Amino acid sequence: MKGDEHLAISLATAAVVLVPWISLAQPEWLVAALFGVFIGALAPDADANDSAIFHTRVPGVKGKRLIILPIFGYVIRYLVYYPISLPFIAVLGERGMPRHRGILHSAIGVGLMTMVLGIYAWVIGIVGLHIAWDTGYTVFLLGFLGGSVCHLLEDSCTRSGVAWLFPLSEHRTRGAIVTGGNDWRPSIYAAAMAAAAVGLFVAGATGRIPGGFLPYAGIALAAALWVFFLFIARFGR
Repeated sequence: MKGDEHLAISLATAAVVLVPWISLAQPEWLVAALFGVFIGALAPDADANDSAIFHTRVPGVKGKRLIILPIFGYVIRYLVYYPISLPFIAVLGERGMPRHRGILHSAIGVGLMTMVLGIYAWVIGIVGLHIAWDTGYTVFLLGFLGGSVCHLLEDSCTRSGVAWLFPLSEHRTRGAIVTGGNDWRPSIYAAAMAAAAVGLFVAGATGRIPGGFLPYAGIALAAALWVFFLFIARFGR
């Protein structure tokens, strides 16, 4: 999918997950989580030269630029992606070489990317700048991981698909959506998630969801919607 589609669907998914936590979590934690999702939603495409994460222009937002976006892009590509590729190259040879929708488009790669980024943050912050590790950093990394997983889910709806277990398996989960085409489904996915977030907020505010279940209602609803999205993405092949 395109960068603006990745952002719209991923941020809408994050809204569904985070809405129940509005009254429970500190506001700065919610901001950190959303910023993590914003970066993570574009991060797996650091394996492609023309990725949106290498540009200052915010995808889908005319006239808006974010100078930190390419900083994250180049850090992920040269200090995270290439280093974590080395063991796979050593073991798998050419099959482990950096390529689009390779290791960064897998569950293993996304997990390693998040872990290495966290190590860099810890070394620079605590060891280098003597800044205590705050919950906000953890929340950012969780948001980053969530945004990256959303990216993989979204690409799993396309014809190129995603090999979730690469390099253990090259089996790809595929759909029928053509990246850059005129398919209406990415926009519908984003709109459906946004509507679900609003509905969940209203249901929580009016007491229609039991208080004990409310913090987890967003995760359950987002997961159910994604099962449905992946199902309907298969039609039209």
